Amino acid sequence: MSNRKTTAYLPRLFFLLLLVFDAGQQGFAARPLLVFLIDGFRYDYMDDLHDLPGFRELVENGVKVDYLTPDFPSLSYPNYYSLMTGNRCIFNED
Repeated sequence: MSNRKTTAYLPRLFFLLLLVFDAGQQGFAARPLLVFLIDGFRYDYMDDLHDLPGFRELVENGVKVDYLTPDFPSLSYPNYYSLMTGNRCIFNED
């Protein structure tokens, strides 16, 4: 096979592989995941769910975490990054 024919088939092969791998991933995304990251929400606010009907429904139909160990520094963005990626944040004191 000449170099020109091989070059012509490479984009087709790439898109075919992309379709195959994309079709294989569809089974994993059966239910989308929605994550609420609420900043400045004190831990005991969830105890008064009669005052918060929307949050009551989320707790009854969703998942609630009782405690998380924050990354250092315990700021919002580094911890959001750590939760979403699974990576630890890097802190530089300089």
